[in-house]
Amino acid sequence: MSMPLRRGTLTVAFSAAAALLLALAACTQSGGQNTPPTVPVAATIPVSADTRTPPPTVVMVPTSTSLPTAAAKPTPTLAATSTPVATETPDPTATPPPPTATPQPTATPIPPPTATPRPTATPTTPQPDTTRLDLGAGVFLSVSPEAAIAGRDVSFSLSGLPPWDRVTITFIDPQGVPASWITDEDVRVLEQDGSEATTIVMYPAASGVLDWKRYGAQDETGAWSMDIDVAGGSVSITYTMHSLKLSDVETVSLGTLLTRHPAPGFDIYYSDLVPAALVVDLQEHLSDTALLLERRTQTEMGQIPDVYLAGNRELMTMVSSVTGIDLGLKDGYYINFGQRPGIFMRTDLTGTEVRRLLTHEYIHHIFDGLANERTLPAWLTEGLSKYYEFDTALSGPRPDASRLRQFAATDLARTAAQAGALFSLTALESQSDWNSRTDRAELALQYAEAYMVVRFLNETYGPLSGKDMVVEMGRGSSLSTTIKTVTGLDLGVFESQFNRWLVKWEDRERGPIADYLTALEVILAAESANSEQRAENLNTSMTAGESVSSRAALVRSTEELIDSLHSLSPPDRAQSLHDEAEEHFGRVLVWLTLELQAAEAQDNTPLKAANAMIPELRARDFTLKRNLSNLQFIFNIDQ
Repeated sequence: MSMPLRRGTLTVAFSAAAALLLALAACTQSGGQNTPPTVPVAATIPVSADTRTPPPTVVMVPTSTSLPTAAAKPTPTLAATSTPVATETPDPTATPPPPTATPQPTATPIPPPTATPRPTATPTTPQPDTTRLDLGAGVFLSVSPEAAIAGRDVSFSLSGLPPWDRVTITFIDPQGVPASWITDEDVRVLEQDGSEATTIVMYPAASGVLDWKRYGAQDETGAWSMDIDVAGGSVSITYTMHSLKLSDVETVSLGTLLTRHPAPGFDIYYSDLVPAALVVDLQEHLSDTALLLERRTQTEMGQIPDVYLAGNRELMTMVSSVTGIDLGLKDGYYINFGQRPGIFMRTDLTGTEVRRLLTHEYIHHIFDGLANERTLPAWLTEGLSKYYEFDTALSGPRPDASRLRQFAATDLARTAAQAGALFSLTALESQSDWNSRTDRAELALQYAEAYMVVRFLNETYGPLSGKDMVVEMGRGSSLSTTIKTVTGLDLGVFESQFNRWLVKWEDRERGPIADYLTALEVILAAESANSEQRAENLNTSMTAGESVSSRAALVRSTEELIDSLHSLSPPDRAQSLHDEAEEHFGRVLVWLTLELQAAEAQDNTPLKAANAMIPELRARDFTLKRNLSNLQFIFNIDQ
């Protein structure tokens, strides 16, 4: 179907929270803390009643022109995604759309019937603060919010689409350059050659509705456009992203010019290149985080420290030179000394990362206070900051962005424990030694190990055991005395028990998910084998009886696969994927049954119905495998 879509111009202004790229670097200097950064081919039924020359076969394959279709494992780089390390470390690789494990269904060439006109979709009532455009052919585009602010996300929705038709979407920045795609997990989608993907393929379901979001944490102000290709037609929408206007006028010089933004109980100072919306959003985030941490740690929060935001690493270096901090690979740090104590951090990061970085440094501030400014072992202070950084992020929006980085950290530490390659706790005690490490693998491991030590503490000896250690050391107790008081163990015994625990550690949620996905992949592999057998059958000369027999075997095999699928008990997190798989296999069974009926009756009517299902089967197969691969990616499950 070719849709005559209109080219439109939409001028809107974006609004919502700003976000930023992987910022995990933090460390402590002279009292300050810092953070490191399927499918079958066409069937031919011998039908003596119809001897007309069939039209050419139209093969429609759900493969992106810009995304790979071959199998591509998501590659969350352990050293780069979960532990506080410098942002120069690569982000985790987003899951590309999975391969089509089985050949895509190809319609059997038969004289097509006259298409039944598809009713025009009734546009839904727009939500408040939403702009809706009529793109023609019954297709409507909704954009929310109506007022778009640079540094915040924008939601899009297409309705009235032809069900199951392939749709591609590309964003173009104000310089006319296609923009990379950032997923809900705050990672960039990569092509197989490692380049950043700029076009995404999606398929609307039977509703004809397709929703997506532009995570615009780093999207600049100016005129943006979005190219949409659907059902042979294309449309380009233009929108404008504006800067949020603040009334801040007071400036200070701190290596570079910073503007002061007053917040309740603290101030935020921000440099050039920091979106004004981000300033406002981080103010709200920090206030909310303080309330959440008060409940989680059962600790009364004191005054929130001032926050200094630098638009990039170069500006951050300028600011750090004045505060006397050697920035190194750090993306942020907290200091409790000097004329301007507070949290210092860069902001050219993804949305969830910049918020976790701010949270990490704020937690250093909290536990420094509980320690009465006494020196804590680095593994304890950094482990606590990492622990509560993840804990609070998993309770917020877009938790999977933090979950995948959390699992990268846990698995890095466990792998090291199993290989006997952990740091000793003594080696992780000195903050100056901690800060002096520059090897990326060591940076990643020290944060991952410290995080898991605190998890061991809190999961074995009580949820506030880490905090209890800080309080005890704040009273003047030594580390060995504190460990004995909180755990009842000598330090050496505690470390040995931690090592044994970590070697055998597995996440309680992930284990059942991994088992389920393994079983589902076995069923999908069997479906792929069925499809390959079907393709072979179609290329083999058969009598009418043999054709019926071969199709009946495929139907029986698919019924057995459905029984196997029904026997699985998916964990809650995989329930939606399981439902999707059941719908997919149910439709495959209907399709194969129609082909069998056509062979048995020597009638093209069921075959026409089977061929009409092919776009749906193609879309379902593509989406199911992509969603399965994405779940494996989030939970760092081997594929």
